Amino acid sequence: MKNRIFLALMIIGIAVNFVFALAVFSMDFQDASKDPKVTLTWGNTAAAQDLSTKGMEKVAALVEERSGGSLKINTFPASQLGSAVTQMEMIIDGSIDMFTEGSNYMADFGVPDRNIFSMYFQIPSQEHAIKFINSDLYKSWEDQFLANTGLRTLASNWMRPPVVIASNVPLNTFESFQGLKLRALPSKFTLAALASLGTNPTAVAYDEVYLALQQGIIDATIATLDAVYKMNFYQVSKYLLMNELSYVNFAIWINENKFQSLTKAQQEILSETCKEVGTWYANTVKEELDSYIKAMVDHGIQLINIVEEDLPKFRAATTKLIKQYEEDGTFTKGLYDKFLKELGLQ
Repeated sequence: MKNRIFLALMIIGIAVNFVFALAVFSMDFQDASKDPKVTLTWGNTAAAQDLSTKGMEKVAALVEERSGGSLKINTFPASQLGSAVTQMEMIIDGSIDMFTEGSNYMADFGVPDRNIFSMYFQIPSQEHAIKFINSDLYKSWEDQFLANTGLRTLASNWMRPPVVIASNVPLNTFESFQGLKLRALPSKFTLAALASLGTNPTAVAYDEVYLALQQGIIDATIATLDAVYKMNFYQVSKYLLMNELSYVNFAIWINENKFQSLTKAQQEILSETCKEVGTWYANTVKEELDSYIKAMVDHGIQLINIVEEDLPKFRAATTKLIKQYEEDGTFTKGLYDKFLKELGLQ
């Protein structure tokens, strides 16, 4: 009897999930089946098996179906079309049509204020980060990016896992960060932000991080939580700092000239589908994290947190840097106050 009840509940659960999936990916769109046929080229730098690549493929399949075949997308993951910078240049000049990358790239192409979103210990939770991405201030950055580059943002809601630190030394106080050899991206803003926390930021190529941790060239690496698992950083680390330092989101960009060449129906289908799949991506990422953490703990990594009384010291350090950027003109005057207001912290 119990087995029958369990089986019935399983069937109901599957049915509910199926109906939910249909609801998420079912919308009424204008008929685009008779519109001129267009094929778009979409590149990214993520691995072919990465969830963001699966999201690209999902968008491509849904767009072709919803447009009645008038809009097709060919996807090229894993840097097949070149490095991130190369693909940014290609989409700007129209050599490719679409590109997916971390939205922090907006800062390198004329929107320096975007860097405040990447400042460590400034955003209390991922919910706050999502709220900010939907804010008027963030939208103004996307408009500025469009004006500067000719790239339209189709979606910004592809939220990645939070940024954490895998290390071989325990990091639970502000003092423990002082002089820490911490791997970072070779970005002046990233290096400055980490230096403000007292670390000795060290630029190491992404594919060399594992060896650098193993050989003691660096003490720790900053990375999104899924990357710590998928890149096997946990295998050569003793500790995983679970405090969420910052948040990262992928943006989906399209060349504006190409976007304007589409019919209104095709534009709507493409834009809305990118946003819908972004929601699917963010939710699926969250569901996977527990299994990653369990696997890493089972391997032997120790989960740690910064002591509560030291957290204000970290935020104060990056706040000082933000204020300095406002004073020297790197950031717009008053940006920090606007940032806090949009986060609901002021």
